[in-house]
Amino acid sequence: MPFGRPSRRLRSVLIAPLLEYSADVIYIERGARFGDGSKIRLGHRSNLGIDCRLHGPVDIGDDVMMAPGVVIYGSAHGTNVDRPMWEQSYPPERRVTIKNDVWIGTRAIILPGVTIGSHAIIGAGAIISRDVKDGECVVGSVGRVIRVRDVSPEVRALYPKSDALNSLRADG
Repeated sequence: MPFGRPSRRLRSVLIAPLLEYSADVIYIERGARFGDGSKIRLGHRSNLGIDCRLHGPVDIGDDVMMAPGVVIYGSAHGTNVDRPMWEQSYPPERRVTIKNDVWIGTRAIILPGVTIGSHAIIGAGAIISRDVKDGECVVGSVGRVIRVRDVSPEVRALYPKSDALNSLRADG
């Protein structure tokens, strides 16, 4: 793109002071989102990829390459069974740590508390919910049931069977 390198360098210079820590040489791609940056640490020659999203505390080591659309969460949403979803609080943040020389593929999602070891490769679209050891290559998105919410009768009563979705289905 025209002005690609100069624009990336300018973003890096302007954004570096917002981060909790940034090395001398970092790369911030267009569309990167990271809140106020106060909980983000970015190592030498590492980048925040195009349209990436970082939420909560995240440590990124040296020489980490991030493809477009990567999402890293250091925080989550509550799942208390005694409250409707819109009333949930946030559990404590859990720092995500990405060590040195890691490549993260397009649209990978890294969840709270995960550590990715040095020299690892995270494949495109992978959902990382557990630690990745040094040098491991992790791919895939396995959606499996990990538990079933046993919602309290009080919460169930807030959503009778004649809700808007059921009425939409009946009309369609």
